[in-house]
Amino acid sequence: MTTPCLACGHTQLTRQRRYRTKTRHGRALFDDTWLCDCQQCHLVQAVPAPSLDALEAYYAEDYRLGCCAGSDVADLRTFPKDNLYYYNRGRAAAALVQAHLRHAPQTILDIGAGYGHILDALGRTYPKARRMAIEFSDPCVAHLRALGVEVHRDPADVVLPRLEERFDVVVLSHVLEHLLDPPAMLRLIRDRLAPDGVFYVEVPHIPVDALQRHPDHVWAPRFDEPHLTFFSVETLRGALTTAGLHVVDCDTAGPPYRFISAWRYRLPTMRWFLQSLLPAPLFRFLRRQRVTQPLRVREQEEEFQARGGDRIWIRALAMAEPTPESR
Repeated sequence: MTTPCLACGHTQLTRQRRYRTKTRHGRALFDDTWLCDCQQCHLVQAVPAPSLDALEAYYAEDYRLGCCAGSDVADLRTFPKDNLYYYNRGRAAAALVQAHLRHAPQTILDIGAGYGHILDALGRTYPKARRMAIEFSDPCVAHLRALGVEVHRDPADVVLPRLEERFDVVVLSHVLEHLLDPPAMLRLIRDRLAPDGVFYVEVPHIPVDALQRHPDHVWAPRFDEPHLTFFSVETLRGALTTAGLHVVDCDTAGPPYRFISAWRYRLPTMRWFLQSLLPAPLFRFLRRQRVTQPLRVREQEEEFQARGGDRIWIRALAMAEPTPESR
């Protein structure tokens, strides 16, 4: 294929399989899309990728509908334990950041902050830090501002160049895989990091062999939509390094994948199939009830802290590439 690799620019990309969608809008958006493997650096990307205008329309119409991203349980009265999945992920992110910070941060920026669970976890550890977010979703913006977070609503590639401050902590959790130009975003973040600042990034773990081995987990859905780039530990580390960042930690994280047969992989999981049969108002009502609590994430999920092996996420921590004087 002649489409250049997003990471290295190589034009030898090999088709692996067709893109898997879950919504009607997604099927229209990715109808001719394949997942392709770069023969030089082995980054996997969606080809052809939708246009920016098409993606913006998709996110405006579909992304937080149908209980996506926890929008149906976001509740300031019980935050941050309103969504225990994001609560656990926020705690895990804050723990990794804290382990590598050289001093208490004064400024923290979360790009694509969602409902602010990572910012909350970091804020509890560093209550004097100024917390900022880049977020465009209306319900998320209202939620973040109610938490006292300073929110910028323009796209990150517009906001970052005009910010004057440099940040002690920058968070990019489950955002990089959605972007049309991940390397450009990584360079912008590098330029906004303070000299001793740390950059936390988390993405789904999708190595090339996972495209054919049929991995499965309830927290790692089988569809590809709406991701555009699919990372392994090696390709994420390479992308960070190429952007001029010094990688200090990069490994798989979270619960382990299960690997299942091809025929089971093509069937819907029973949980999501049954959920699809319920009217949305009834599902939202049941999700809030105490009787359904055993079906949800627990308050303390130790697997969120686990590292290494065939796990569903990749977590990395990087710093601005040290200058010769600082080595």
